[in-house]
Amino acid sequence: MAGFLGMVKVSDWPDGARPKSWREMILWLYPNGRASLTALLALAKKEQVTDYEYNWYTQTFPEQRGTFTAGEMYIEPILSTAVSGGEAAGETVYVKTTEAVASEFRYGHQVLLRNASDLTADVQSKCVAVVKNGASSYVACRLLEADDNGTTGTLLTADTIKVTGNINPQGGVTPSAISYQPTKFYNKTQIFRTPLEIARTLMKTKSRTGNSYKNLKKLALELHSVEMEWASLLGIVSENTGDNGQPETTTEGLITFLRNNLSSHVRDYKSLSDYSSATWLEGGDDFMLDSTELLTRFTDQSGPSNYVGLAGSGCLKQLERLAKQNGQIVLKPASTLGFGIKIRDWVTSFATIPIITHPLFSQETTMRDTMLILKPSNIIYDYIDDTRFYGQSGKPYGFTSSGKRIDGLNEE
Repeated sequence: MAGFLGMVKVSDWPDGARPKSWREMILWLYPNGRASLTALLALAKKEQVTDYEYNWYTQTFPEQRGTFTAGEMYIEPILSTAVSGGEAAGETVYVKTTEAVASEFRYGHQVLLRNASDLTADVQSKCVAVVKNGASSYVACRLLEADDNGTTGTLLTADTIKVTGNINPQGGVTPSAISYQPTKFYNKTQIFRTPLEIARTLMKTKSRTGNSYKNLKKLALELHSVEMEWASLLGIVSENTGDNGQPETTTEGLITFLRNNLSSHVRDYKSLSDYSSATWLEGGDDFMLDSTELLTRFTDQSGPSNYVGLAGSGCLKQLERLAKQNGQIVLKPASTLGFGIKIRDWVTSFATIPIITHPLFSQETTMRDTMLILKPSNIIYDYIDDTRFYGQSGKPYGFTSSGKRIDGLNEE
């Protein structure tokens, strides 16, 4: 050993001589949010199903209306001569419509013929015949009043037809009925498996980050739940054959379901022409108001009408910018000093929507500016078997999928 002059310092120690100081355990960093990592599944009711394909029906309230092309109202059933405008009461006109629109009408219905841009031109009539013939279907209407109500418009410019009642004579027979069938929807269950593997030697090795097995088990269970959450949001329904020759199914997520069945409710501020010339601060308030009105236009009667908004941190930031732009901040003495705006509810005439930050939306950059508004009473988590942990019951060894022995645990 060579000698040296002066004070001995830490830097003079040989490599490995310092044991250093370690803080045990791991600092787990999670995406921030007021909701849990599995916010959607946490809000949903649970229901066990008996088959991997399950079905349900939705009945939409009949609109009893339709639109048609202005100028396609005729004076004879062969649909060749258009009305001229100014027809007299008692005359019959023939409104050319699609077969779907014609199916909303029956003999005896009181029918309003309207120009959507000029409500002064309304003309009331009685339905006297309905002919279904694809795109050349028609509704025959006998006018109850002359076509002289409008200041500028006439039946020549009418483009809307709507049921406004039904007309029956004294001592008349029962009219024909119109039936509406509910729409069938379906989805499939999905098997989620998250394995945990750890060598027996590692289980016996002391780690400064705590119990390795418990840490791996904690992470595996959390990843299992997070992957289920993403599938419940963005998955697609499919059925294929797995590598083992058995059925392999995936479930359709809520956002995917909306895109496929109610695309008008999937709204992107940047792609809507109504706001293309306005910045977010200029048009965002109108966008939110229009979206809320559209969302609440129809509702079901089966449960509470409470809505919840699951939002990313970027969406919440943009809503706060709107509030600061369009609101008014009043300073007043308080026991706790503070300044700013805290948005917890989005309040409109149509609904008050509590906004909860979804941590996965905040973590995923492409979802950070997204908000999903839903009614928890309408969300059901269907499963054949709910999540469970299959351990190896304390056995000193495990088996691989091929049945071979391994020196450790292989769990899920």
